[in-house]
Amino acid sequence: MKKSLLVVAAVAAVAGLVACGGGSSSPTSPATPAPTPTPSAAVTVSGSGYLVIHPSQYSTWSYALEVPVRIRETGGGKAKWNYARLSLLKRGAEIERAEIGADILAAPPDVSNILPSSDTNVKLYFHLNSIDFDSVGLTLGFTDVNSLRDVIVEVPFSSFTGVDYSPVAESRPLPAVIRLP
Repeated sequence: MKKSLLVVAAVAAVAGLVACGGGSSSPTSPATPAPTPTPSAAVTVSGSGYLVIHPSQYSTWSYALEVPVRIRETGGGKAKWNYARLSLLKRGAEIERAEIGADILAAPPDVSNILPSSDTNVKLYFHLNSIDFDSVGLTLGFTDVNSLRDVIVEVPFSSFTGVDYSPVAESRPLPAVIRLP
Protein backbone atom coordinates (compact mmCIF):
# COMPACT_ATOMS: atom_id res chain seq x y z
CA MET A 1 0.00 0.00 0.00
CA LYS A 2 2.87 2.33 0.80
CA LYS A 3 4.37 1.56 -2.59
CA SER A 4 1.20 2.44 -4.46
CA LEU A 5 0.87 5.71 -2.55
CA LEU A 6 4.41 6.63 -3.54
CA VAL A 7 3.66 5.85 -7.20
CA VAL A 8 0.48 7.99 -7.10
CA ALA A 9 2.43 10.87 -5.50
CA ALA A 10 5.18 10.65 -8.13
CA VAL A 11 2.67 10.60 -11.01
CA ALA A 12 0.87 13.61 -9.51
CA ALA A 13 4.14 15.54 -9.20
CA VAL A 14 5.09 14.85 -12.84
CA ALA A 15 1.60 15.80 -14.02
CA GLY A 16 1.88 19.04 -12.03
CA LEU A 17 5.13 19.93 -13.80
CA VAL A 18 3.61 19.33 -17.22
CA ALA A 19 0.53 21.37 -16.31
CA CYS A 20 2.76 24.28 -15.23
CA GLY A 21 4.59 24.25 -18.53
CA GLY A 22 7.80 22.81 -17.13
CA GLY A 23 7.80 19.71 -19.33
CA SER A 24 6.37 21.16 -22.51
CA SER A 25 8.61 21.50 -25.53
CA SER A 26 6.15 23.29 -27.82
CA PRO A 27 7.12 26.88 -28.85
CA THR A 28 5.41 29.75 -27.03
CA SER A 29 4.15 32.86 -28.80
CA PRO A 30 5.83 36.17 -27.83
CA ALA A 31 3.84 38.52 -25.62
CA THR A 32 2.22 41.46 -27.43
CA PRO A 33 3.83 44.70 -26.19
CA ALA A 34 1.53 47.22 -24.56
CA PRO A 35 0.92 50.34 -26.70
CA THR A 36 2.85 53.43 -25.69
CA PRO A 37 0.47 55.90 -24.00
CA THR A 38 -0.03 59.26 -25.71
CA PRO A 39 1.72 61.92 -23.62
CA SER A 40 -0.22 64.71 -21.96
CA ALA A 41 0.46 68.34 -22.79
CA ALA A 42 2.42 70.41 -20.28
CA VAL A 43 2.09 74.10 -21.17
CA THR A 44 4.03 76.94 -19.56
CA VAL A 45 3.72 80.62 -20.43
CA SER A 46 5.95 83.56 -19.55
CA GLY A 47 6.42 87.15 -20.58
CA SER A 48 8.71 87.64 -23.56
CA GLY A 49 9.83 91.26 -23.42
CA TYR A 50 8.24 94.59 -22.53
CA LEU A 51 4.53 95.28 -22.14
CA VAL A 52 4.01 98.26 -24.47
CA ILE A 53 1.24 100.82 -24.01
CA HIS A 54 0.05 102.48 -27.24
CA PRO A 55 -2.66 105.10 -27.79
CA SER A 56 -5.61 103.33 -29.36
CA GLN A 57 -6.58 104.33 -32.85
CA TYR A 58 -10.17 103.42 -31.98
CA SER A 59 -12.13 106.16 -30.24
CA THR A 60 -13.98 103.65 -28.05
CA TRP A 61 -10.74 102.63 -26.30
CA SER A 62 -8.20 104.73 -24.41
CA TYR A 63 -5.18 102.60 -25.18
CA ALA A 64 -3.89 99.31 -26.58
CA LEU A 65 -1.67 97.04 -24.55
CA GLU A 66 0.87 94.95 -26.47
CA VAL A 67 1.62 91.75 -24.54
CA PRO A 68 4.46 89.50 -25.78
CA VAL A 69 4.28 85.93 -24.43
CA ARG A 70 6.34 82.78 -24.84
CA ILE A 71 4.37 79.51 -24.89
CA ARG A 72 6.24 76.25 -24.34
CA GLU A 73 4.92 72.70 -24.47
CA THR A 74 7.28 70.39 -22.55
CA GLY A 75 5.25 67.20 -21.96
CA GLY A 76 5.27 65.90 -25.54
CA GLY A 77 1.50 66.28 -26.02
CA LYS A 78 -0.71 68.55 -28.12
CA ALA A 79 -2.81 71.39 -26.73
CA LYS A 80 -5.48 73.71 -28.13
CA TRP A 81 -5.29 77.37 -27.07
CA ASN A 82 -8.80 78.56 -26.20
CA TYR A 83 -8.45 82.09 -24.82
CA ALA A 84 -6.25 84.84 -23.41
CA ARG A 85 -7.78 86.99 -20.65
CA LEU A 86 -6.36 90.24 -19.31
CA SER A 87 -7.87 91.53 -16.07
CA LEU A 88 -7.25 94.95 -14.56
CA LEU A 89 -7.68 94.92 -10.78
CA LYS A 90 -8.01 97.56 -8.10
CA ARG A 91 -7.72 96.46 -4.46
CA GLY A 92 -8.29 92.86 -5.60
CA ALA A 93 -11.53 93.56 -7.51
CA GLU A 94 -11.67 93.22 -11.28
CA ILE A 95 -12.55 96.58 -12.85
CA GLU A 96 -12.00 95.72 -16.53
CA ARG A 97 -11.50 92.56 -18.56
CA ALA A 98 -10.43 92.04 -22.16
CA GLU A 99 -10.40 88.65 -23.84
CA ILE A 100 -9.09 87.10 -27.03
CA GLY A 101 -11.18 84.04 -27.89
CA ALA A 102 -10.59 80.83 -29.81
CA ASP A 103 -12.01 82.35 -33.01
CA ILE A 104 -9.29 85.03 -33.08
CA LEU A 105 -6.54 82.61 -32.01
CA ALA A 106 -7.51 80.17 -34.80
CA ALA A 107 -7.70 82.87 -37.51
CA PRO A 108 -4.62 83.22 -39.72
CA PRO A 109 -1.92 82.98 -38.56
CA ASP A 110 -3.44 80.10 -36.54
CA VAL A 111 -1.69 80.14 -33.15
CA SER A 112 -4.31 77.94 -31.44
CA ASN A 113 -2.55 74.61 -32.08
CA ILE A 114 0.23 74.05 -29.57
CA LEU A 115 2.38 71.25 -30.95
CA PRO A 116 4.41 68.75 -28.90
CA SER A 117 7.73 70.14 -27.65
CA SER A 118 7.05 73.54 -29.27
CA ASP A 119 8.37 76.94 -28.22
CA THR A 120 6.35 79.85 -29.66
CA ASN A 121 6.49 83.62 -29.21
CA VAL A 122 3.27 85.57 -29.76
CA LYS A 123 2.20 89.21 -29.31
CA LEU A 124 -1.31 89.78 -28.00
CA TYR A 125 -3.06 93.16 -28.35
CA PHE A 126 -5.75 94.15 -25.85
CA HIS A 127 -7.70 97.42 -26.11
CA LEU A 128 -8.63 98.93 -22.74
CA ASN A 129 -10.03 102.03 -21.03
CA SER A 130 -9.21 101.86 -17.29
CA ILE A 131 -6.16 103.72 -16.12
CA ASP A 132 -6.81 103.55 -12.38
CA PHE A 133 -5.75 100.00 -11.43
CA ASP A 134 -3.10 98.52 -9.17
CA SER A 135 -2.49 95.08 -10.69
CA VAL A 136 -2.84 93.14 -13.92
CA GLY A 137 -3.75 89.47 -14.31
CA LEU A 138 -3.06 87.53 -17.49
CA THR A 139 -4.60 84.06 -17.86
CA LEU A 140 -4.31 81.72 -20.84
CA GLY A 141 -6.60 78.71 -21.22
CA PHE A 142 -5.72 75.54 -23.12
CA THR A 143 -7.20 72.06 -23.61
CA ASP A 144 -5.01 68.95 -23.61
CA VAL A 145 -5.99 67.34 -26.94
CA ASN A 146 -5.35 63.81 -25.64
CA SER A 147 -7.20 63.88 -22.30
CA LEU A 148 -9.50 66.89 -22.99
CA ARG A 149 -8.30 68.24 -19.62
CA ASP A 150 -8.42 72.03 -19.16
CA VAL A 151 -5.02 73.64 -18.59
CA ILE A 152 -5.23 77.18 -17.17
CA VAL A 153 -1.98 79.11 -16.91
CA GLU A 154 -1.45 82.35 -14.99
CA VAL A 155 1.32 84.40 -16.57
CA PRO A 156 3.51 85.96 -13.86
CA PHE A 157 3.73 89.73 -14.27
CA SER A 158 7.33 89.52 -13.05
CA SER A 159 8.23 87.49 -16.16
CA PHE A 160 7.91 90.60 -18.37
CA THR A 161 11.00 92.77 -18.82
CA GLY A 162 9.07 95.91 -17.85
CA VAL A 163 6.53 98.40 -19.18
CA ASP A 164 7.21 100.81 -22.03
CA TYR A 165 5.21 103.47 -23.86
CA SER A 166 5.00 104.03 -27.62
CA PRO A 167 3.43 107.24 -28.99
CA VAL A 168 2.50 105.34 -32.17
CA ALA A 169 -1.23 104.61 -32.19
CA GLU A 170 -2.01 100.92 -32.42
CA SER A 171 -4.37 100.16 -35.27
CA ARG A 172 -4.49 96.37 -35.18
CA PRO A 173 -7.96 94.86 -35.36
CA LEU A 174 -9.78 94.24 -32.11
CA PRO A 175 -8.29 92.09 -30.60
CA ALA A 176 -5.18 90.92 -32.43
CA VAL A 177 -2.61 88.16 -32.30
CA ILE A 178 0.71 88.10 -34.14
CA ARG A 179 3.04 85.10 -34.31
CA LEU A 180 6.64 86.20 -33.94
CA PRO A 181 9.55 84.54 -35.77
